Amino acid sequence: MTTSNRRNFIKSASLAFGSVLLFPSCLKQKSGYRFFTPEESLCIIAVCEQIIPKDESPGATDAGVIYYIDRQLSGIFHYDQETYRNGIKNLQEYTAKKHGKTFENLIFDEQTKLLIMLESNQLNETDWPQGKPADFFNLVRSHTMQGFYGSPIHGGNKDYMSFEMLRIDYPLVIGQNRYRT
Repeated sequence: MTTSNRRNFIKSASLAFGSVLLFPSCLKQKSGYRFFTPEESLCIIAVCEQIIPKDESPGATDAGVIYYIDRQLSGIFHYDQETYRNGIKNLQEYTAKKHGKTFENLIFDEQTKLLIMLESNQLNETDWPQGKPADFFNLVRSHTMQGFYGSPIHGGNKDYMSFEMLRIDYPLVIGQNRYRT
């Protein structure tokens, strides 16, 4: 018969408790996103890149806008989660039905035409069963602009890219902002 002492009990209890604490981390998604699935993020990245495309200046992808939106949806903008989930689902189902592929796999011009249709609510309830297409588009556009032009502390505007593009000094201090000419 084994006698148990306090030291052995504490060791056993610590081991068991520590294992329980680690278990939830094994269940977590390993995508790097807080809210989006990897598939959803590809769709939103493509939409954001349409809104602020890369040309001679960085685009939405370069500035990390997807991380801004993802971070905000898992925090302060939690009330917009359903709009994003339904909007992405509707968009992907529509493009699969009409083009046989996902939105992010459409050519740039096809994506542009489709987003113009969303913005002007040209899709009917059969094509867009949940919510209004313009509501989804306007929300993503607003969040894209915030993520691109806002402060990097919120997850977007990587390396102050938009500040550089606009020739705004950073870090931006209200009352101390100086503009270069």
